[in-house]
This record gives sequence, C-alpha cells and structure tokens, in this order.
Amino acid sequence: MKKMLLTGLMLALSGAGAVKVGVLLPLSGAGSVSGQAARSGYLLALDEINRAGGVLGKPLELEFGDDGSAPAKAVPEFVKLVTVDKVDFMVGGVSSATSIAISGPAKQYNTFMAWIGAAAVPVEDAFADHKYFFHYHPWAYYNFEAILGYFKTLKTQRKAKNIAIAYEDGPFGSAGIDATIAAFKKAGFNVVMAEKFKTGSGNFGPLVSKAKAAKPDILYWIGYDTDALPLATEVKQQNLQLGLLYGTPPSWPVGFEKNKLSDNVAGLSLWLPSSPQAESRKFVAAYKKKFGTTTEEYFAPLAYVNLKSLSAAINAAGSTDKDKVAAELAKTNMPTPFGPLTFSKSLKTQYQGFKSGNWLHFQFLGDARVPVYPIRFAQKPMVWGK
Repeated sequence: MKKMLLTGLMLALSGAGAVKVGVLLPLSGAGSVSGQAARSGYLLALDEINRAGGVLGKPLELEFGDDGSAPAKAVPEFVKLVTVDKVDFMVGGVSSATSIAISGPAKQYNTFMAWIGAAAVPVEDAFADHKYFFHYHPWAYYNFEAILGYFKTLKTQRKAKNIAIAYEDGPFGSAGIDATIAAFKKAGFNVVMAEKFKTGSGNFGPLVSKAKAAKPDILYWIGYDTDALPLATEVKQQNLQLGLLYGTPPSWPVGFEKNKLSDNVAGLSLWLPSSPQAESRKFVAAYKKKFGTTTEEYFAPLAYVNLKSLSAAINAAGSTDKDKVAAELAKTNMPTPFGPLTFSKSLKTQYQGFKSGNWLHFQFLGDARVPVYPIRFAQKPMVWGK
C-alpha cells in the first residue's frame, strides 16, 4: 500500500507543471477519417517531443476531445478542455462548421489556437480579430487558386471547357460558391451546372442526371469522404461521360483506392507519401515504425507539424505566456513534409501557414494516389476520359 501511494505521488509530481495541449478533432462522424489521421500524427509528434526532453523540461501532455463532426458537440467539448481540463493551448480543428461554432467560446476564454483545418472563408471571418489564432491549412481561396490553375492547364491541353459543380450544403462546400462560379467564368469556362447536395445522404441520382444533360468535361465536387463512393457509383451507373471527375474532400474513404469505382478519379492533396522531400521521407519512416503502416491522409503529417512547431515555440518562449509563445511561433521557419513552414498574413488573419503553392493534384491509378500535376511532381501522365 505504501509503495502504491509513493508511486502515485511520483506520477502526480511528474505531471505537476507539465504543459497541457487540448486536441479537438472529429474522431467520429463525417470527418472521422481526417480526425483519426490527425490523431495519429499528434501521437507520433508527442513521442518525438518527449523523447527529446519534452516541453519546458517536462513531458508534454495531450488531452483529446471528440467534436463528433457536429457543432452541437464541438462547443461543450471545447469548453470542457479549456475550463475543466485547463489546457494551456488548443490544437486540432478539422471541420469549418465546428470551428465557426467554437469561435465565440475561443474569444470568450482568449484561447491560444493553432488550427490545422477549417479552410472555409467564414472561419477566417470568425477569427479575424483573434490575436492568438494560427492557421496551418490553406484557406479555401488558396485551394481554389491551385484548382483553377490546374483546370486552366486542362483547358489548354485537353480543350476542357464545360464544368459542372456539385457542392455540399455546409460552410465547407457552400461558402464562396458564387465567387467560384464567377472565377471559372472569368477564366473562360462554361459553368453548365452548379448543384447543392446534402453531405452523407448518398442520394446523387438527380444530381448526376442533371449533369448528364449538361454534358460537362469536368465534374468538380466539393464534399466529404462519405460522398465519394455514392457519387462515383452514380456516375458509373448512369454512364456519365466525363473528361475528369475531380473532388476535394479533406480525406478519402478508407480503402477507396482498392475499389474499381475510384479509377481515374482525381483530387487535391497537400501531401502524398511518395513525396521525395527529405522531411516527408523521415515522416513516412517514423509513422511506419510506430503504426506498422503508412498513411495517405495529409492530416497526419499536418497534425505532426502542428504540434512540433507549437512545442518548439513554447520552448523558445521559455514559458506558456501566450504573447511570448505567439511571438516565437510567428517566427517559425522550419522544414516540413509539405515544404518550409512560415507564417504571414492572409486576407483577414494575422498568422497563416501554408498557401496555394503547397497543393498536389493526383489521380487514383492502379490502386494508389499518383501525383499528376504540377508536372515537376508528376509520376504518371493524367488520364483524361474523353
């Protein structure tokens, strides 16, 4: 009994004064593929940070919260992490809808947030005046800049002219859709359809029928991983003839590449495990050593970079003082699996990390995600369906 009490006392003392980071992720629900990938990235980073001496001389601690991919669940989880678990900093944040929902409590508690996802412009609006908000993922307009550049190349090389757009009805898909349509038209494309859908419903019959009548060269869809297979199934069943089916979900369904319906489907990713960059190779090797497998979900290395950079800033600041940590994190210039990470102003927020130049375009070819553009990163030529 005496030994147990002593062990408990030692454990309590080891945690005394340790820096605690709250992690809010969609570990369940529609965004769970991204959330689980991010969780793995955080755990890998945590191992490396603590093996290297921790943060401020003590092992770093993580407190995970599941937002359930739902705003109604995200708010109480966020508040619990900040007020009950009393975390010093918050990281995570995949969904735009949940991030908008917690913007009020974040400002109320003056929470330091290093956010990895939530790219919709309304999130940027919500945190524009929050001095402790660092955003790692490119905003939606950076994403679209990369997509438009690729589509312009297809217009030149493949005579792609007509675009049909399918977009989910939440902030991720709907925010900025009018600007997206206008930008396509300004670039000389015909937007032959722009149709909203309910993410997760699986009901794409009417939408694909409408697209078939419009005869697009490209069907560009903005939704989540739960929409990928039902949409691809409907496209196949209705024999919709396309040059390219191009999607931008934050993650893709687990095992999607093994399904024949994924053949030639294209998408956008911040990172792929085939990246030749030295930091990417290091990440892939470390991830495989810890988990016994590799990942193609970019939220894993993004979470890894997120925690490593925040921890480095806390150590450089020598304390958990938010102003000091913000000053150090703002000076970040570190190599990552995505390329160098630095922070600069976006259109509305003070600290934006990655931007449009970090995106890769890929196709599902031969049971794998294969980079096809930019050309300098392409491993195979893009397959055009027309």
